[in-house]
Amino acid sequence: MKQTGKRMQELRWLLLVVLVVLALQLLQGLFTLRSVPVQLLRVEDGWLDLQNQDAAAGLFQLEGSWDFYPEALYTSEDFAAGRTGQPAGEEVSPSDYAYGTHRLRIRATPGAYYALCGFSVDYATRVFVNGSEVAAFGNPAGTLEDFVPRVGYMTLPACAGEDGIIELVVQYGNYVHKDGGHIPVLYLSSPQNIEDFKAGNDLISLTLSGGLLLLALYFLMNAAMRRRAAYLCLTLCCVLMALRDQNFYIVHLLPEDTSWYFAYRLFICMVMLMPVSILLLLKCMYAKATAHWPLTVYLAAAGAAAVLIGTLPTRQLVSVSTAVYYLSIPYLVYLVFGTVRGFVRRGGLETADALVLSGFAVLVASLLHEALLTGRSSDVSHYGTAAWGMLGFVFLNGAAVSLRIQQRETALIESRSRGEMLERMNRMNLEFLHRIAHELKTPLTVISGYAQLTGIQLAADRVDRETPENLKTIQQEARRLGDMVTRLMEYSYGHTSELRFERVDTADLLDRVRAISAPICVKNQNKVRVSSACSEKAHGSFEMLLQVFLNLVINANRHTKNDTITLSAGAGEDGFILFQVADTGSGIAPADLPRIFEQGYSGSGSTGLGLTICREAVEAHGGRIWVERTGPKGTTITFTVKKEEKQ
Repeated sequence: MKQTGKRMQELRWLLLVVLVVLALQLLQGLFTLRSVPVQLLRVEDGWLDLQNQDAAAGLFQLEGSWDFYPEALYTSEDFAAGRTGQPAGEEVSPSDYAYGTHRLRIRATPGAYYALCGFSVDYATRVFVNGSEVAAFGNPAGTLEDFVPRVGYMTLPACAGEDGIIELVVQYGNYVHKDGGHIPVLYLSSPQNIEDFKAGNDLISLTLSGGLLLLALYFLMNAAMRRRAAYLCLTLCCVLMALRDQNFYIVHLLPEDTSWYFAYRLFICMVMLMPVSILLLLKCMYAKATAHWPLTVYLAAAGAAAVLIGTLPTRQLVSVSTAVYYLSIPYLVYLVFGTVRGFVRRGGLETADALVLSGFAVLVASLLHEALLTGRSSDVSHYGTAAWGMLGFVFLNGAAVSLRIQQRETALIESRSRGEMLERMNRMNLEFLHRIAHELKTPLTVISGYAQLTGIQLAADRVDRETPENLKTIQQEARRLGDMVTRLMEYSYGHTSELRFERVDTADLLDRVRAISAPICVKNQNKVRVSSACSEKAHGSFEMLLQVFLNLVINANRHTKNDTITLSAGAGEDGFILFQVADTGSGIAPADLPRIFEQGYSGSGSTGLGLTICREAVEAHGGRIWVERTGPKGTTITFTVKKEEKQ
């Protein structure tokens, strides 16, 4: 029964995995329904042809090569006046230059109105459309002293003139990072489609990142209340993934007057800490699977990298972050090896292990999907897939942590329950021993007193007619004491010895009971007879069943005078044999009837062990014992024993 309950609990937790994955897919599907269909349009030699395209029907993602002018900050007037040089070839990379200009010309229907959207160029941008400045983020200067970095999300209006030409001139400055200056992914469509696209991306960004921050708060409260390091790791994972979304972090979260250098250093540090938080969580989940000193080395390296990110020039920050990523690979291999080795030694996976592995599988799958689609996804920030994966990751790992805490609390409760049960058993044993000691003390006191009295009489040579009576009393009490000790030994034997069950002939059993108990019943002028015996064979211990009958006959003899005690056996229901001991005595008092089989209880002042032995012996045979009838005309006690199965 306990195993079945454990299996059902495991199925419930595994069902959680399925529900989390389905819920994430459902949410992602609902968000996808809001998105505008995206088509690719290629820029060729700085020109884009829109004459045969219906911008209102969808969204166009621009890709290809714009005209690039390195180390020059041209405006539309410069191009109109012919004050520009020749554009660089395709082999020239904007990353090799600290500043430059990109130019795109679009052939469109005269008078057509469009809108473009996307992130600004890293890390300062000024945009001109048809000679007018329409957007500026920072100052893309030609010197570091005049350079002011800033990034943001931009929406650009574009209207074709009478000639149908739209000119986009984008200046950029990059003294921050050695890889930058490329035109980011831009989207072109009708103004309404662009607004819908932006709203859809804002909804996804705010929902996912805001949800992750709420989860972080939840895990942080759990860490404070439950004092579990795994909850702190989950908190860190949620915060880092929420702020990894540039659309949420830069556009929606940070105030406009925030120092860009501070925001950039913090962003690089968060990106660097992402693998650290995930590996730290894996270590917390399987702390005993690996040694602790590699974690100390790894965290020391990550801490040193964080210090360097806060102090080094910005152009070197990505190199530091990349170094931590490379350092994470051997530690990840070490953790995976130790964890798998722990699974093998333990002989399999538990439900919590399945939840943890499912969470990591969801996260890894989302990261791989994101890496493959970066630059081609319709998500403005390119981080939508990883955020979905992180949601599934934290849900499943949070469930694993909760399951382990629940298992430990259950084990603690069971341990406390066992301790309390043992304490109650010890207390009951002490009470039982006190009761037995009191019962044994009574006949010993009588024997001692009469022995002393008889000794005095013999010493004084005063033997009279009371002396034989005294000796008879001593003999009776000694016999009663011996009977009590015998019963106590039988009770102890019934608790400690192994039983050997075999075929028992019911007729032979009843004959033996009658033969042994007949002399015992002579004192009260009672007779023992067998009324009926079935031909079925019982499966049990002959000696133990004999003792059950003898105890019942002795009890019947104690309450019956000058009459008959009847033994019988017959076929019962469901493969049992029905045994009965019936007398015509005074019966059992109604107040005593509910407790006659309890250990140590006796309504007649005896030890209260006889019927306890009977009950435990019958239960050991898989049967039960009860009072069939009782009253002024006598008592019948019935018990059942399993039949011997036919071969």
